[in-house]
Amino acid sequence: MTASADICRRRVLDSLRYAGPDRLPVIYHRSPAGLYVHREKLLRLFQELPPDNAVEFTAIPQPPAGTVGPDGKYHELRKDEWGTVWEYRIFGLHGHPHQYPFASWDEALASYQFPEIPPSHGPAFDAEKKRNNDLRRRHALLDGWIIIFERLHGLRPMDEVLMDLASGEKSLLSFLDRLVAHYERQIRYYLDVGIDLITFGDDWGTQERTLVSPALFRDIFVPHYRRLFAPIKAAGAKVLFHSCGQFSTLIDDIFGLGIDVLWHQVARYDHEKLSARAKESGVSLLIHPDRQRLIPLGTPAEIDRTIAGYAKWHRGLGGGAIFYVEIENDAPWENVEALLRAIDRHR
Repeated sequence: MTASADICRRRVLDSLRYAGPDRLPVIYHRSPAGLYVHREKLLRLFQELPPDNAVEFTAIPQPPAGTVGPDGKYHELRKDEWGTVWEYRIFGLHGHPHQYPFASWDEALASYQFPEIPPSHGPAFDAEKKRNNDLRRRHALLDGWIIIFERLHGLRPMDEVLMDLASGEKSLLSFLDRLVAHYERQIRYYLDVGIDLITFGDDWGTQERTLVSPALFRDIFVPHYRRLFAPIKAAGAKVLFHSCGQFSTLIDDIFGLGIDVLWHQVARYDHEKLSARAKESGVSLLIHPDRQRLIPLGTPAEIDRTIAGYAKWHRGLGGGAIFYVEIENDAPWENVEALLRAIDRHR
C-alpha cells in the first residue's frame, strides 16, 4: 500500500496530540558542521533515511573564501543583521560575540534600528506563501528563532544583562518592550505565510541550575512570552520552546504558558518523569539525543539502546515526542550512522 502524501504532516501532528502516530516523527537540522566533516557519507545517509520535516540535502557546505588559513584552521568574523560581530572558530557551529552594536541600553533606545521584517504582501510574499502551501500538503512547517533573553545578551555582554535584569534597569526593560514588539511583527509574518510551529529559543539553565530566579522570570519574562504566544495560539499554530541547561525551577511556569513542544537538554532531566509531567500539561518533547556525551563519546550499542528506550516509552504514551537530529563536528562516523539508523529502526 502506498503511503498517503500527507503522512509526514499527520505523523507530527498526531504525535503532538498523543494520538498514536504510525511512527514517531523525526526532524533533521541542516547540520553544516557534520556535513562538512563527514561529507558524502552523511549526505547519502540523510538522503537514504529522509526526515518528516521539509528539508533537503543536496550539497556539502563550505567555509567562505578566505576563512581557512594556511594551517587549515577556520576563523571568521561576521556581522549579523542585528549589528553584532560574531567570531567563529569551528565551521558550522555558532560563534561568540566579538563586537556589540551599541554601548548602552540608553544609546540603543535613542538610535538602534531593528532588522527589517518582510511585508505580508507583494510578489516575494506571494511566492513564499505559495511554496509553503505546497509544502504543507506533506509537512508540518517549522520556522522561526524568536529569542528575547538570548537576544539581549547577543547585543550587550551577558554579565551586564544579568546585573541589569537583577537591578531592574529601566532602560533595559524599555528596550525589551521594543524587542518584543519587533518580534510580534515577525510572528505575524510567520503566521501570514503559513508556518505551523514557531520556534522560540532562550537558554535558561547552566549544567546544574537556572540562570535567574523564578521570581525574576515570572515578573519580567512570563508576561512577554504570553504576549508573543497569544497570536500564535489564536491562529491555531503551535509553539516550540527551546531551552538548554537545567531549568527545572521554571518548568511549571513554562508549561503554564501553553507551549506545545519543549526542546530541552535531555541529559539534564529524568526523561520518564519529565515526559509524564509534560503529558499532563499537553506538552510534547523534542528528543535531541545527548550531544555532550552519548553521541560524541558513547558506543553504537549504547546509542541504539537509548533510542530504543525513548521510542518504547513514547509509544506507550501514545506519542508526545519528536526525534531531532543535528550532527556536529565531534561525533565519530560510526556513532552518527548508529544514531540515524536507530531512530529509523525504533521510531
